[in-house]
Amino acid sequence: MKAIEHVINGYVFLKDRQALEEIRDHRKQLLNETRMHAIAGFNPTTVSDTLQEEIELVEAALARLESADELPAGWLATRPAFPASER
Repeated sequence: MKAIEHVINGYVFLKDRQALEEIRDHRKQLLNETRMHAIAGFNPTTVSDTLQEEIELVEAALARLESADELPAGWLATRPAFPASER
């Protein structure tokens, strides 16, 4: 599991939607800046791919929080944000 997944899982456990949204927005800003600023000899593909993957992970976690609002209390805390099948 990547470090960002641990961070996201922690915020999901705490049901901290604002923190997840801030992570997502920051990653989007970094992705935009990476695409906008070309640097000679630097291929931004790996960085862009990593940022896009992290944005998708955060959005999946936010979707889980949305659906958790409809579940019984305590259910979400017993489940990881990223089941093994999604890693």
